[in-house]
Amino acid sequence: MTGDRTWTDRSQPGSRSRSDRGSTLARGLVAGAAGVAAMTLAEKVEQSLTGRPNSFVPAHTLRRVLGLPARPDRERVGLNWAMHWGQGIALGPLRMLMAERGMRGSVASFLFLNLRLLNDQALENATGAGAPPWTWPRDEQRIDLLHKAIYAFVTGYVADGLARNPDRERHRGRADDATDPDDRVDDAADPAGGRRGILGRTALSRRRRTARPSERPDAHRPYGTANRAYGVRVDTPDRAGVPVLVVAGDEWEAELMAAEAAGPHARAEVFRELDRAEIREHGLDLNERGSIKSLAVLRL
Repeated sequence: MTGDRTWTDRSQPGSRSRSDRGSTLARGLVAGAAGVAAMTLAEKVEQSLTGRPNSFVPAHTLRRVLGLPARPDRERVGLNWAMHWGQGIALGPLRMLMAERGMRGSVASFLFLNLRLLNDQALENATGAGAPPWTWPRDEQRIDLLHKAIYAFVTGYVADGLARNPDRERHRGRADDATDPDDRVDDAADPAGGRRGILGRTALSRRRRTARPSERPDAHRPYGTANRAYGVRVDTPDRAGVPVLVVAGDEWEAELMAAEAAGPHARAEVFRELDRAEIREHGLDLNERGSIKSLAVLRL
C-alpha cells in the first residue's frame, strides 16, 4: 500500500461479520421487548379506565397460522400472550436495523409504527381472524392506534439508544497488541518543528472532547456532501502503521473499507477527519465514496 495509487473498495460498505449481525439481532430483540412491555402496561391502564375486555384476536391469528383446532378463548390465554409478545419482539430487530443505518428519531419511529400496523392487519386479515380497520368503531381505531404508537416509539427510543455509534466502534479494528491510541502520537513531525503529518494528532475521540470549536473537524467539513475524508492507519501481517486516506460516510465505514482493501487479517484505525485544506491538498473527491489513497510517508 505504498505510492499514490488510488483504490476503490468494490465490496459493500455496509457488510458486517456474523457476530455484528448477531449483536444487531440481540439488541433489536431487547428493544422490541421493551416496546411490548410499555404497550402492555398502557393497555392494562386503559382497560382499567374503560372496562374494555381482553382481545383474543392475537390468539385466533396464531391458531390459524399454526393450523390448531378451535377452542374457547379461556383456553387460549397462553397462545394469546405468545402472539402478543412474540410479534412485538420479533419486529424489534427491524427497528434496530433502521437505527444502525441512520434512520433514528421520531420520524423513524413513525415509519416503524406504520410497519407494525401493516404487519398486524396483514396477518389478521390474511387468516380471517380480524376485519379491516376501517370497519371498526372509531373508539377501537383510536385505542389500537394509541397502543401501537406507544409500542413503536418506545421500541424506537430503546433501539436508538442501543444502536452502534461509529465514534464508540472506532477501535474495533485496532491491532490486539496496540497501545491506547489516546496515548499515541505521531513520530513524523517536521525536524524543523513544523506541524505533524496526516496522522499526527491524537485520536479523534479525545480531540473532539478537548479541541476549541474552531479547531474541531466539524468546523472544517465541506458542505454539500454526506461523505467525509479520514486519515486511517492500517496494520497488516507484513507491515504496520501504513497511513491511508479514505472517503467514507463515517469512521466505522472508513475503517472497514481500509481493512478490506488491505487484504485478509488487516486491521484499521481512524485517527482523525481531514479538513478542507487537506482534502484539496491530497486531491480527494468527497463524491467518490469508497476511494482509498495511500500516502508516500510511512513513518508514524
